[in-house]
Amino acid sequence: MGAKNEHHKIPQRGGLLDGFIIPLSSRLRQFAYLRAIRDSFCLLMPFIILLTLLHMLGFLVVNPTGPLLGEEWLGLGSFLTDGLHDQAYRESAFFARCLRLKAYLEVTSILASLLFSLVLTVKLAKLWQSNRYLALLCSVSAYLFLITAYPGNFHELTLYFSVRGFFLALLIATFSTLLFSRLSRLHMLHLPVVPGLPREMASSLQLLPPLAITLTASLLTAFGWTSIEQSMLSLPTLLAANIANSLPQSPAAAILYEFSRRFLWWLGLNGSSLTGFWSEAFYVPAQTANELAGGKYVFTAEFFDATSISLLGLSISVWVFASRKRLRTMSAYCFPTLLFSINEPFLFALPIVLNPMFLVPYLLAPMLNVYVGYLAIHWGIVPLFRYTIESAAPVFMQGWLATGDVMGAVLQLVWLSLDIVIYTPFVIIFNLLTQEEDRLEEAQPHET
Repeated sequence: MGAKNEHHKIPQRGGLLDGFIIPLSSRLRQFAYLRAIRDSFCLLMPFIILLTLLHMLGFLVVNPTGPLLGEEWLGLGSFLTDGLHDQAYRESAFFARCLRLKAYLEVTSILASLLFSLVLTVKLAKLWQSNRYLALLCSVSAYLFLITAYPGNFHELTLYFSVRGFFLALLIATFSTLLFSRLSRLHMLHLPVVPGLPREMASSLQLLPPLAITLTASLLTAFGWTSIEQSMLSLPTLLAANIANSLPQSPAAAILYEFSRRFLWWLGLNGSSLTGFWSEAFYVPAQTANELAGGKYVFTAEFFDATSISLLGLSISVWVFASRKRLRTMSAYCFPTLLFSINEPFLFALPIVLNPMFLVPYLLAPMLNVYVGYLAIHWGIVPLFRYTIESAAPVFMQGWLATGDVMGAVLQLVWLSLDIVIYTPFVIIFNLLTQEEDRLEEAQPHET
């Protein structure tokens, strides 16, 4: 019996990987909160794919100035309006209808964020043993508080959620559900049960104080969050006034910026939002200068958006080389969203967040992309990124449209090839080092 038990023990191997990284990775994969996030993304994957396709329909097909209808591209809009051009085309009823439909489809970014928040709320309410229906109402209320507190117009709101949507949904669901679940356990906050009331009404009225505190806290947090973000708009101005443009345009500074963004994402934080002050100070103005004033800046906002292709390389490596069928299936499902630069589902579903096994390639691949892109533009192989396009534009088309040249797509293809080469050895090592853990995990029934 003892020999049999010894036979099933995980081999004891020395080194940093086996002594620290693998045990830490195993514990993080079993962390209930991260598992709830991962399961929420997995459940919502079909909706995320469909909403992404609807969003791209608005950008590619319906947009009157886009690649299909725009005069600077295929020009089908002029053909469909009997040859209208320039100002006459922009003043036509066809142009106005297309703009309205495009604006309507932009709501998909808000809807995807809201759906994720609701599903995650249900998962967390079960995890933290609170009333899931009341927790859902708290999350929806917090979401509406944030939307109404946002100072911009509807178009600006959709752009805001297209960048921060999943991160905001994660914060809203976690904050409101955690606060409500903790407060609802304090019996001193429970109201006396009124005899004769229906059971559901009595249960909700009993929790009226926790609900009131949670909603008030959500309201104040929403206004505080938007106020902080508005106040941070002054930080880019201060940075731009005190730092020369030559510093952020240096390869070292650009690589450090990309490292900071990716490391924050690995921690589960929205790296693009938290480093946005630097981009707003230097890379957004550089993009504007390239587009409107004939600027010669290599590193721009569109340049860094294009480097997000690195996770697509990991998805391909996992799909081809991963030993576990579940990971290959998950990679295949995430592939469409990665094609449109929507990385959050893959980040949390694999997961990459807080996974030590993929930390090195996750940081190395985009940093190498930045340097290779710098060399390609500096040597004149690839044009500058001059044009501002949708952040969720399909890869390859993103590089093509942003540079106005097919070499932009070729650059993204080179990036993707390098990323696959970087990620593949780590996927193979992950297979070898987690064989026993994978066998034990797959032998257990999946809990829902």
